[in-house]
Amino acid sequence: MKVILTGSTGFIGREVLSQCLANPAITSIVALSRRDLPPHEKLKVALIDDFMTYPNSIKNQIRDAEACIWTLGKAHIPDDDIARRVSLDYTLAAAQLFHETCQKPFRFIYCSGAAAERDQTKSLWFMQEYRRIRGQVENELLRFVNDHPGFETIIIRPAMVLARDMSLRSLVFSLGPSVKLDDLGRAMLDLALKGGEKNIWENSDIRHVR
Repeated sequence: MKVILTGSTGFIGREVLSQCLANPAITSIVALSRRDLPPHEKLKVALIDDFMTYPNSIKNQIRDAEACIWTLGKAHIPDDDIARRVSLDYTLAAAQLFHETCQKPFRFIYCSGAAAERDQTKSLWFMQEYRRIRGQVENELLRFVNDHPGFETIIIRPAMVLARDMSLRSLVFSLGPSVKLDDLGRAMLDLALKGGEKNIWENSDIRHVR
C-alpha cells in the first residue's frame, strides 16, 4: 500500500513514519512536510509551504495513494485562529484533495484527541476552544464521508500519549487514561491497512487494534 503521512516530524508522526518504514505491507510513503526528512528508499518527501494549496507536482506524487494518516496539528495551539486554520481548514482541504486525486476507496485516518467535543454548544471547563475545534473537525469529516462515496474516515481519539521510555513524569501521567506511543502508531497503521468497523475509535479501543 502507498500511504500519505503528515506531521512526520512531530512526536506521534515520527512514530507512525518509523512503523510505516518497517512494515513490508507499506510499499511507498509520501510525507507532506515543511521540513526535509532522512532519506529512505520507501520515502518521498513533498515539501509544502501552505497546506491549503497543493501544486500539480504533489498531486502527481499522491495520485496512486490508498490512505493517509493525519497527525498534523495534534499539539495544543494557544492562538485560536491559527488552531482553527491548522486543525480544521488544513484537514478539510486535504480531504477534498485526496478525494479528487487519489484512488478509491481511500482511507483517511485522523488523529484527534480524547477531549474533543462534537457538541459545539456544550459548556466546557477547560481548553474550551481547542476541544470544540477538534470536535468540529470530527463533525466535518463525518459529513464529508456522507457526501463523498469512496472516501472513508476513521477518527482515533488517544488520551495522554506516553513515550516508549517512560520517565517519572510520564509514569505519573499514566495513572490516568493513556496510551503508549508505539501502540497508537500501530493502531493507526493497522486501520489504514485494513479499515475498521466504526468511524470513531476511543482511547480504550486502541489497544485492541491488531
